[in-house]
Amino acid sequence: AVVSTQSTGALDDYCKDLWETPAESELERLYDMIEEEAGIFTEVEGTGLFQLQSKLNHSCRPNCQIRYERSNSELTVVAIADIPVGAELCISYLSDCQGGCSSRHSRQKHLLQNYLFVCSCELCQEQADQPEETSSEEEEEEEEEE
Repeated sequence: AVVSTQSTGALDDYCKDLWETPAESELERLYDMIEEEAGIFTEVEGTGLFQLQSKLNHSCRPNCQIRYERSNSELTVVAIADIPVGAELCISYLSDCQGGCSSRHSRQKHLLQNYLFVCSCELCQEQADQPEETSSEEEEEEEEEE
């Protein structure tokens, strides 16, 4: 691993100490650091570290999807839309309903709370003029009108 000479935080320190750490505890230590920084992901069925898949960015209108077609330890990235040459491959970090059924505000809120970023994907930019309310607030208003 290439490590910079200037420390950038806990992950950099982890990389520097990696060769000194017994192999059995390396993964546990990394998970502890991730949990400390990002919190516990409550909606996951399991965890794994996939080097290439982890480089895929989020889009509320993804062009790819992650599938576990052969086993729980091997993932496949599958195109779910036509992808022009040179276009970025994107997956959704949201569950199907969170992505397709939710308002822009609800998606933004979930992504900020769970992934620590504000989405500026094409769909979010198209919906920038939507009211700043969650999907549940929208449903409550519709019920009141009936």
